[in-house]
Amino acid sequence: MNNSLEEKKAYKVSVIVPLYNVAEIINDTLKSLDEQDFSGYEVLLIDDGSSDDTVKIVKDFIENNPKFKLIEQENAGPAAARNHGLRLANGEYILFVDSDDLIPEFALSLMYQAAISHQAELVTGATKRFNSEKEWFIPSHLRYNIAKPGEKTITENPELFYSIGPCAKLYHHKLVEGEFFPESIRYGEDQPFVLHTLLNAKKIFTVEKVVYYYRLRDGEEQSLTQSVNKDPMRILQSVFDVFDFGEREIERSHTEQEVALAYYKRVSDIEFWASLKAIVESKDSTVQKNGFEMILNWFKSKPDDFLNVIPSFRYYLWYSVIERANFIRKPAKNAYRALITHLYERQTKEAKQAFMKSYPVHTRASLAIIEEGNWKKAKKISRVFIIRTKLKTPRLVNGFARRILFKLANLLPKQDFLVLATERSTVLEGNLLSIYDYMFLNDRKERIYVFLRKQRSWIEVLQMYYVLGRAKTICLDDYYNKIYGLKFSKRAHVIQTWHATGAFKKFGFSALESGDSNTEDFESKAHSPYSDVLVSSKAIIPQYAEAFHKKVEQIKPIGVPRTDKFFDQDYKNYVNEVYRKNYPILRKKKAILYAPTFRGGPDERKNYSVVLDLKKMKEALQDDYVLILKFHPMIKNISMDLSEEDPFILMMDGGSDVNDLMFLSDILITDYSSVIFEYSIMNRPMLFFAYDVESYFDERGFYFSYEDMIPGKIYKTTETLIDAIKTGEYDYNKLAAFRTKFMDSIDGHSTERFIKTYLGKEEKK
Repeated sequence: MNNSLEEKKAYKVSVIVPLYNVAEIINDTLKSLDEQDFSGYEVLLIDDGSSDDTVKIVKDFIENNPKFKLIEQENAGPAAARNHGLRLANGEYILFVDSDDLIPEFALSLMYQAAISHQAELVTGATKRFNSEKEWFIPSHLRYNIAKPGEKTITENPELFYSIGPCAKLYHHKLVEGEFFPESIRYGEDQPFVLHTLLNAKKIFTVEKVVYYYRLRDGEEQSLTQSVNKDPMRILQSVFDVFDFGEREIERSHTEQEVALAYYKRVSDIEFWASLKAIVESKDSTVQKNGFEMILNWFKSKPDDFLNVIPSFRYYLWYSVIERANFIRKPAKNAYRALITHLYERQTKEAKQAFMKSYPVHTRASLAIIEEGNWKKAKKISRVFIIRTKLKTPRLVNGFARRILFKLANLLPKQDFLVLATERSTVLEGNLLSIYDYMFLNDRKERIYVFLRKQRSWIEVLQMYYVLGRAKTICLDDYYNKIYGLKFSKRAHVIQTWHATGAFKKFGFSALESGDSNTEDFESKAHSPYSDVLVSSKAIIPQYAEAFHKKVEQIKPIGVPRTDKFFDQDYKNYVNEVYRKNYPILRKKKAILYAPTFRGGPDERKNYSVVLDLKKMKEALQDDYVLILKFHPMIKNISMDLSEEDPFILMMDGGSDVNDLMFLSDILITDYSSVIFEYSIMNRPMLFFAYDVESYFDERGFYFSYEDMIPGKIYKTTETLIDAIKTGEYDYNKLAAFRTKFMDSIDGHSTERFIKTYLGKEEKK
């Protein structure tokens, strides 16, 4: 750690936990803090005047446990309790934990090690909510990519403002020295403190794992809606206070305007709009009138620049409130008119014109109120909005299409329709593209419908379910939620071509007991419509029958259409030439393809930290090799120890086909990815960097013994992997046996067999 952060403290980490009437659940929190696989930390338990048995339970738990310290104070709120802890803390780093939440056993060690290794003043990690039934990621954290691992600054990563709670963060004590939570704010009191740390931390690092579990007690809502609806005026005043504290902190920290605007947008989009919405939808004339007047008075205290640079004010007051105009009671109308008039008069000509261009109908309705006190246009807009909200048109259309239209169409005679349907992509690819191309090149008579991932109008929804009901042949390539639970006629073929070959990791019904599995009811709805499933070999029929809950005769070993291109020499030559033209280095050096798979549950899969030491690989292999990196499509955020621009690396984006990359490569490095089945066709070496095989097996499970099945050796360190590449030793006999077992139907004619099986004899041009 650099000199500015080095200072000897009694503890590595001080954990501060404010307590207030949590007798029923405090034991869980204390246990999670006590079971950390980390030493050198203290836990400061600040009781904020609890009136239940919290203190007694805590004393019993921490007896003879010196790392816990209980401090009692008169009730003064969570801000005062946290501040008390800050004054007593003697740790190099500070961590806040709320008294009803949990942290995993590795949280302190992982975050502290990241702080030391990366010389970070602030370390963050992913957060999950949980209740008595389930756990889930916070939607806004996913939407704004908060958990992307790696080094950050607030200038480069303003999305961090959407995780502005004090927990799940490790703060260096110097970053928060002399900083306290404002005790005058009763809602959002943590924002000014966290804002200070985000604006002033020279280096922020996000670890790749979930480090905090936020408890949502049964009966609580998942947002601030419940609090704001109870007392919108108090919350609104707190929002103003948060804005004001934020302004002062932004000025004190000499923050760039672009970063400041990102923070203002966050507060206005979440807290300000929640308060304003609650006020309008209260339909209480007194609440509405007082609320509009409060906002107007606050606006009057701000300079014109402030009201101009935050577009959310215009949007929510001239657009969102206009859509709710019929909720505004007569005694409050003049207050609203005065508010939007003041805002309009303070806007620049450019801001007015920009809003008019984007929202002409709502602007004209707002101007009618401002200039004439005429609410007719606003009321018309509001009627449409309210009707649309109450009827929830998309849900009605989907319900009608599935329950009535599809069932009627399903009873009619089948037509020679071929449906190619996927939710995996917005373009046709893989098995479905191979089938489409074959149909086109051979002038098939069947009418083809392609349903890709997209937002559909109600007409398109109706057409889709009508076609699904009439089609004789429907081809899927993965889970396809549009048909979940539908019962197709026995006269229709609903064929799951599946996107993977072979049988590796358990999935579907086979994976019900795994940590990231779906429920049995979900799997049943998803897979019950299939009449047939395609596989790459007779040997894996039992595994696919189990995974999809089908009879063995429904599993068809006729091959996988997309593998045909592995036998098309013209296509392979074309791909090689294209890539060598785009990446001239491939003409000079051999290529290693590194294609690892994801880890964790569906939401965690977006993040991946490369364990392979790329710097060592570069040092040892760069004279002869280049490393092609291709990550699973689910992985969006990647952290590694080399820059993506490093000449040793060719980083491939989501648009590149991993099968095409196989043609370029001389060696494959992977772990648990099913790409090994396709790569076996190439008859080239495969090396398995499976450093976490024990934990991954526990997480997911395999159909066969992983060590016995894979056509290559397992490597757990970068050094042993490098040695294997240099020596070039490889067991090709084992590879041949592997290919025979798992790919015996893959011969370049899978698509042709599919057509003959389901559509009849082909008709040549």
